[in-house]
This record gives sequence, structure tokens and C-alpha cells, in this order.
Amino acid sequence: MIKNYRKKIITLFIFAILFLNISCFNKKEETIVFDSAYPLALSPDVSWAVVNDPYVAYKEDVDWNSKITGHSRKGEILQVLGTSKDSDNQTWYKFDLGWLPSSCLTVYSNRYKAQSVSNSMKEK
Repeated sequence: MIKNYRKKIITLFIFAILFLNISCFNKKEETIVFDSAYPLALSPDVSWAVVNDPYVAYKEDVDWNSKITGHSRKGEILQVLGTSKDSDNQTWYKFDLGWLPSSCLTVYSNRYKAQSVSNSMKEK
């Protein structure tokens, strides 16, 4: 009876090891591809913004009455270069073309989150 029990345990142990070996060797090799088009996409100290309004005008300074320096459309992704507050305590964000108020955009911690939101805006 004990011999029979030992045979069953040894056989079960052998099948378990064979199963683990087979399952480990059948894995397909995955290659992770990093998109180098935006090297700062995941940088922890860089923020990204998505324009929420259909059409926005960049301002030269943190002021609604300042000169217009450019335009953007809904769903565009922008790298945040700086922030400031105006006299009404509204936050403004600095971009390559000028300043935009926080009321017309949403800021994200990385470009991939911003890209996901932008894609969903453009599908609508």
C-alpha cells in the first residue's frame, strides 16, 4: 500500500515538473517598442495638456487683453512649459505659441494619457 502511494506521488511530481517546463518554454517572446518621437512623454516633471474648446487663442501674456500669438483646436496635445496665475487667481499655462487659461484645457501627467483623451475627443 505504501509503495503504491509513493509511486503515485512520484508520478504526480514528475508530471507537475514536466507541465511547468512545457508551459515555460512555450511562451512567445514579446518585444516592447518605445515610441521615441516624444522622449519626454513619460517624464515625471513634464505635463501635457489637451485643448477642450473647439478653438482657442494663445496670448502673449497672462492676460485676456494681451496680443494673440497663435491658435489651437480641440483635441490638440501640447507640452506644458510653465504656469502662472493672473490677477483673478486663474491658472494659465505656457506653451510654445503663448499662454492659455486652464478653463480651455485639461492637464495630464504624461503624453499617453493625453493622447488617449485626445483620440476619444476626435472620435466624437
